[in-house]
Amino acid sequence: MPDEPSDDIPMPDPFAGRSGDTPPPLPATPAGEASKPRPTPLAAQGAITHRQPGSRRQWSKWAGWLSALLVLGIGTSLAFTQLQVPVPVANPVTTTTSPPPPETTIAVVSAPFAVTIEVTGDVSDEIGLGSGIAINDGTYVLTNSHIVGTAESISVIDDQQNRYIATVVGTDPVTNLAVLRIDGSPLVVMGEPSDEPLTVGSRVTTLLGLSDQATVIGTAQRLNINDTWRLYDLIELDRGFPIQMSGGPLLDVDQRVAGILTIVAEDDGPGYAIPIATGLAIADELIATGQVPHGYLGLQGVDSLLGGVEVFALPAGSPLRAGGAREGDVIVGINANEITSTAELVALLRTYREGDNVTVQILREFETIAIEVTLDRHPES
Repeated sequence: MPDEPSDDIPMPDPFAGRSGDTPPPLPATPAGEASKPRPTPLAAQGAITHRQPGSRRQWSKWAGWLSALLVLGIGTSLAFTQLQVPVPVANPVTTTTSPPPPETTIAVVSAPFAVTIEVTGDVSDEIGLGSGIAINDGTYVLTNSHIVGTAESISVIDDQQNRYIATVVGTDPVTNLAVLRIDGSPLVVMGEPSDEPLTVGSRVTTLLGLSDQATVIGTAQRLNINDTWRLYDLIELDRGFPIQMSGGPLLDVDQRVAGILTIVAEDDGPGYAIPIATGLAIADELIATGQVPHGYLGLQGVDSLLGGVEVFALPAGSPLRAGGAREGDVIVGINANEITSTAELVALLRTYREGDNVTVQILREFETIAIEVTLDRHPES
């Protein structure tokens, strides 16, 4: 396309004569004579006709300017329109003024050290399923006592579908834990357990054959199974898991075992797990002796408004009564451990054994006293 005409270069008008005509020289003005306007020669007229209104050259000039402005306007409009188009964002991030605290992600997953436990009851031929964790030298399996407590025959199935006959080494109904021993080649065992504490709000994912997400809603929780069976010091989840996963592993973000699934409430209620530290300590005792003689104080109590546990009944033969406690006393500590609730008291007592001597701090009539108590064996252990 030819260039647009420039304002400072005269262009000939084809309607005003030839482009090569030149004007004759103008006569000099005598000194002192006033200047008079003189007619403009035709060639000079031709050189500037594009500036005269109504001429085609001037129309050509304005048409060029209009074209340039139109092109510029369209381009600017397109550029502006393109800037207004929202750019897709793959993962938009929403920020808040107060971001939530960091969370610990844990998962229940199928792992080489996670096994399936198949049991046949002693009353019928019905087959029950549970889960377990291979520990120690690979011939021991940690699981729940309620899975194997009344079993007539037990099989352990690994992730390669190898089947092993198993026998019960020992059970501990107080913590709902049990240890089995297999007859055969060692299983793949769990590695170092998790050392990360689980807190309320930690997200969890259950992936042992299913894919569900849950959240830790409580730690050191108490669970009443029935009128006589209670579990303490549990990890509570906001949703349950398939019952066949009981006894299986709860893994942290590094795929380390953080807990042992234990009980799932009915009607889509919460699920519970035992901290792995408790599970391994109980397993060591069951492997060594086949039993866990939990310590027993012998009292009935409730949470006190003053903090601690108020004693409202002391059965006959109670070790606590023998040590000098009275009804109405408030237990506020054992040895160097402060007690603020019945759940804390029971969880702490389960770290002691029959025959242990403990110092119990008691609040009596606004005075704190200490008594010495020798623990008996828990009647359920």
